[in-house]
Amino acid sequence: MTPQENFNFLNSYHEQMEPVILKHHGIIDKYVGDTIMALFTQGADDALRGEIHMLKKLEEYNTGRAHAEYASIKIGFGLNTGLVMIGTVGGRNRMESTVIGDAVNLTSRIEESTKIYNNPMLISQNTLYDLDIPGKYDIRFLDRIRLKGKTQPLSIYEVFNNDPINPRDGKRATKFKFEKKSL
Repeated sequence: MTPQENFNFLNSYHEQMEPVILKHHGIIDKYVGDTIMALFTQGADDALRGEIHMLKKLEEYNTGRAHAEYASIKIGFGLNTGLVMIGTVGGRNRMESTVIGDAVNLTSRIEESTKIYNNPMLISQNTLYDLDIPGKYDIRFLDRIRLKGKTQPLSIYEVFNNDPINPRDGKRATKFKFEKKSL
């Protein structure tokens, strides 16, 4: 893409996703290229419902892109729950608000793992434990990953609510066997 096409794409994509984040009580911390860093202060359920809704919105967006003869895009979500510190960083001439903390770093690593596992929606064990009723969602254990700077592995789970019906039903039917094998 040309630089202008890239800006047009990014703004178009962000325009689609921002209302979904806000609808689910999310706060956008920052845009980093095509990455959107958002906080959900009302709990893990809002964040997870937001992710599920964003993937549905992506399907609509990709349909429009196909009609305009643009390639479809794929996105990945890493979701983690934990304490963060909100503050201002920068120097005298340029400052911005941001969040920092171990939870932010873990979230970034989980998001990176979506590419490795070819799965658009991964959550941490911390998020799973913070859900009001985890059984409301299609979730299964995926793996334990070792993260840089951590001694204990982190369990990650795939959320497959947005999978097409046949694969989703297959994952539901084999969940116990899959998780038993993964452990």
